[in-house]
Amino acid sequence: MNTPRSWTPFVLVLAAGTAIAAPPKVIFSEIAGDPTAVCPGTGGINFTAMLELHTSYNGDWWIFKGFIDDSENDVIIVGSGTDATGASLVAWEAMDSGLGNGTTHSFLDSSCGINDLGEYCFGSRLDGATTVTDEVIIASDDVGGHVAAFLESQPAAGLIDPLGAGDELFGNSLNSPSRLNDGTVNCHSDLIQNIDSDFRSALYMGATPVAQEGDSGAGGQFYGGFAALSGNYFDTDADGSNWIVEADIDPSALATVEAVVVNGVVEVQDGDFLGEGTVDAVFGVRMSANGGWMARGDFTDDLDWVVMELPALRASLLVQSGDPITTGASEVWGPAIGGVNLNDAGDYIISGSTDNPDTNLDNVMVLNSETVIAREGDGVDLDGNGLADDDVEIASFSANDLALNTDGDVIAFITLRQTSTGTSLGDAFVVIDVPAVACSFADCDANGTINIDDIDCFVAAFLGGDLGLADCDSNGTLNVDDIDCFVAAFLAGCP
Repeated sequence: MNTPRSWTPFVLVLAAGTAIAAPPKVIFSEIAGDPTAVCPGTGGINFTAMLELHTSYNGDWWIFKGFIDDSENDVIIVGSGTDATGASLVAWEAMDSGLGNGTTHSFLDSSCGINDLGEYCFGSRLDGATTVTDEVIIASDDVGGHVAAFLESQPAAGLIDPLGAGDELFGNSLNSPSRLNDGTVNCHSDLIQNIDSDFRSALYMGATPVAQEGDSGAGGQFYGGFAALSGNYFDTDADGSNWIVEADIDPSALATVEAVVVNGVVEVQDGDFLGEGTVDAVFGVRMSANGGWMARGDFTDDLDWVVMELPALRASLLVQSGDPITTGASEVWGPAIGGVNLNDAGDYIISGSTDNPDTNLDNVMVLNSETVIAREGDGVDLDGNGLADDDVEIASFSANDLALNTDGDVIAFITLRQTSTGTSLGDAFVVIDVPAVACSFADCDANGTINIDDIDCFVAAFLGGDLGLADCDSNGTLNVDDIDCFVAAFLAGCP
């Protein structure tokens, strides 16, 4: 079995308690009749669901599958930046596939991919194709069209096959696509044809398999298969130098052994002792543009863990249920840590539940273990006026759908509710502005300097109950401890 590595806690101390300048802004929502619910390219039809958010390596481009209020309800949407301007519908159920063979989309997969140039890919099942050529990974080309990057029944090269290699074909399960910055399309191919059944799943980076079921490439252990769940659990860096996957290993074991595998090295697996618990499951993995990575899962007692490795900074992170949500906070992570992601600058975000006694405030999103950037109960900007005055607030955060863009801002799927009644309003795609100029919590107006204006700002926020600006100790309540915290930060000044 794998020898557990030594995971030691660490913190990237950046801007402790950074003030958030504006409420989360809604890009799209599922609020029927609201302008943000209109799906681009459909003539005014509303979103009814947004399934998985995938972003480019720099976070500036995004792609997701949605459902709309129509009998042909699958759509794929591509856009960039922090608003809906320029967002476009690139695929719609029953729409021509664009492959030039008269086929149309029958079903669109949730997992998609996009790179820093806006070149995208997604999975589709086709109508009008034969039953052995209807599964495809479609990629955008350089003239605004579509091509088949992977297609059922096409040759699957480079595989190991005890029955005799050379005649293998892609099967009817192609998923988890992503796209390198050079345009290469990657995917997980399952149910490969003309191959020993213990070897029929592989991870492809372009035409090259980097890992295969049945192969002993996982630190000497055999791959038993690869996760094909939500969250795109085969991920790479921007140029394909590094990759990560959630895999089953050692298929001879009586029970499935889940593992986080990076470049063929098992980093974490079931049975490892991590922090204060024994690993029982892996829930998801992420990789940044420069090969840093994060993974999350749970222990045998169902409490959760998060690990991170930043090769460029030679640093590692372990966060687990029961740890303070920010450095020194009395509020700690609860049993459900639901989302993680990171960028190539070493910034990272974690979302999940806490031990906050107010169950209407116990979901948070935290930046760099230092700053609560969004919390359940925070108001959102639905109408784009920059204010949280729309009787709409955060109810919770989606498990896998969050990312950091080049400005350090967060884009994410969240669930909304009506502030006045608590009524669920469905999901939304939002951007959370995290000002880069704020240098400490005391810089309340986020202008890079600390002066009397910040005292006025904090007092107004405290009296107005604004958790984003006045909850200095990040515990979800406002009291004298926040005043003491602010005073200490103010006296400390900017670094």
